[in-house]
Amino acid sequence: MIEMTLEPLDILNGTFSLIFVIVSLIVGIIIASKYFQFKNRTLLLVGITWIGLTTPWLPSTVAFLTYLITNSGISPAIYFTIGNIASPLILVIWILAFTDLKFKSKQKLIVAIYAIIGIVYEIYLVYFLIVDPNVIGEITGIFDVTYRGIVLIFALFIVITVLITGVLFGLESLRSKDVTVNLKGKFLIVAFISWSIGAMMDAALPLNIVTLTIARIILISSAIEFYIGFILPRFIKELFIKE
Repeated sequence: MIEMTLEPLDILNGTFSLIFVIVSLIVGIIIASKYFQFKNRTLLLVGITWIGLTTPWLPSTVAFLTYLITNSGISPAIYFTIGNIASPLILVIWILAFTDLKFKSKQKLIVAIYAIIGIVYEIYLVYFLIVDPNVIGEITGIFDVTYRGIVLIFALFIVITVLITGVLFGLESLRSKDVTVNLKGKFLIVAFISWSIGAMMDAALPLNIVTLTIARIILISSAIEFYIGFILPRFIKELFIKE
């Protein structure tokens, strides 16, 4: 274990990561559980996807909780493993859900392409986790990381893919004449855009109390927007749709 001093920014980082992970976990489970009610595998895949999209913030959550219990952080290898090992699988699951709705005739080809990219990335990741984790990135503070090279590129690839496909996913609902479905589509588009903005801010901006707070609030809002886009609680429907 690595003993380090806990700074105010670390506390804020760990706390916001924990909130985002918990909220997203609840949202993902609720959406995925709807599969058993409607027997629609897209709901299951989308629920798993949203839980999976929190994995970049899971290591800081684990490190935060570990520090509170042991007064120590976690090693870079463990941090990088938690934050990256499942990313290719989650991306494939999302692409499977997306192609259930769009480009169904080319689903096998599109999923295969993403699967191959994911396998190549996974081999690269595991190799350097074993040989030299420093190639992957550097832990900054206790609860944050700066990624390098292929890992950084793949993270950007995920954000761009999720943003584009997520907006297309929502646009399908906007084409519906059903005002309820239409409203869901609007919230889904906002959710995917919010997640992408929050993720990019988190990765690209120097983190201080202001930038960290803004980025994480946007991320947490994306989970709530995603929930509304798929579940649309009655009070939201009544607020936006006048009968």
